[in-house]
Amino acid sequence: METLAARVTRFFLQKHYIEPDQAEWFQYGLTRRMIGFLTFLLLLPVGAILVGWIGSFLYLYTFRFMRTRTGGYHAKTPHGCLLTSLGTMFAALTLAKKLHSPFLVGTVLFASALCIFVLAPANNASLHLTSNEITAIRPRARLRLACVVLISCLLLYIRAPLASCMAVALLAVAVMLVLTNSRVGAQ
Repeated sequence: METLAARVTRFFLQKHYIEPDQAEWFQYGLTRRMIGFLTFLLLLPVGAILVGWIGSFLYLYTFRFMRTRTGGYHAKTPHGCLLTSLGTMFAALTLAKKLHSPFLVGTVLFASALCIFVLAPANNASLHLTSNEITAIRPRARLRLACVVLISCLLLYIRAPLASCMAVALLAVAVMLVLTNSRVGAQ
């Protein structure tokens, strides 16, 4: 991934799409996005085996949508991230299949949302957030949380199994935040 990102960066520099002082950040951001996209593509079929394609997509999208503003545990390597994501996804979607009652889905959803509301955004050695950045991110994280909870509640009445996939995605984010705030996930 890094080699491809370096080639794309060189191309953009040659075409003057980016300035030389932007090259390092551009390459870093491109590498992260490529790894994230590849991880998404690798995890999607695994989740589809457990809960179907739509449920897998909803879980992954919800998890990533929330994680970009909430933080939480971060693995030290891309391989560690992939394995952690795979294990988390397998456990969460296995739980999603067992949440048959709308009451249980709602309980998981609101308990996870409360935890995220209180603990997000988390800071750790991988993120290096300042107090001003944390203050700026908090309203955006809460807005995203409100959107996810609203959509999950609507799905709970339309198609409960899909709502359970979103609820366990919030649960996974909440667990990552608890790990980070308890210093287990601190690096």
